[in-house]
Amino acid sequence: MDSITSRTGGQKKRRTGLAHFLRSRRAGLSPEDVGLATTDRRARAGLRREEVAVLAGVSASWYTWLEQGRPIRVSDGILDAISRALRLSELERVHLYRLADANPPLPVTRTALPDLGLFQRTVDAQLSGPSCVIDRYWEILVVNQQAAKTLRLGRDGNNNYLTSLFTGSHGTRYLNRQQVARRMTARFRAQASYVPDDPRYDQMADQLSRSSHEFAELWDRHEVEDFGPTTVELNHSDDGPLTFELFTMDLDEAASTRLLVYLPPGVDGFPSISR
Repeated sequence: MDSITSRTGGQKKRRTGLAHFLRSRRAGLSPEDVGLATTDRRARAGLRREEVAVLAGVSASWYTWLEQGRPIRVSDGILDAISRALRLSELERVHLYRLADANPPLPVTRTALPDLGLFQRTVDAQLSGPSCVIDRYWEILVVNQQAAKTLRLGRDGNNNYLTSLFTGSHGTRYLNRQQVARRMTARFRAQASYVPDDPRYDQMADQLSRSSHEFAELWDRHEVEDFGPTTVELNHSDDGPLTFELFTMDLDEAASTRLLVYLPPGVDGFPSISR
């Protein structure tokens, strides 16, 4: 009975997420973006449901049901047609499949190989830059001294990387904080879609939305992004503004633990981090 209840709850959550995702992507497009001519003045920005239906080759009523989160089955062909109509990226297309409870498609193109230079710099720097390990819920498992000092990770009684970014002193360390906050929220959204039956992600999102208006707005955008190298600008107490490449590495196949390393742009001639 518990497994049936869990499955039902997961299906309902996916349908709700699917409806929100479709609405958010539709609202982000204009008729001009998709090659539609229009002369009427609109009360709301974005495409209309009827326009998406035309572009995807489905009936307006059927698409409306889908966007309302009704329990209807969707074929892979229709999902691909909607992906094209909404100009979804490859990651957003896979995200759409997951929300529709369908098997995610194989990538249309191969994922670019990781930058081997980043790995080499990791070895050369020997993790001398700020580094930490987080679990699947972004709880900070370990930090090095530089991360504690430069990023204030693990301080203020807050041991969650994402929460401290929005509500702790960790977030105050970034000079390009808005960009970092947007990208981390999109990564958290994509990660949560892999495990729709896990209530912990909903609890985290709800709690953060209540405590941070900024997170609530970013979460409502329903953006998704893979973990990858990110340029961050930090305000270091001793050395002033410093630029790092935030590099992420999964430490196991299930991605239950993840290494975050703040790499300097070049080892030679880079100012040392005061210990």
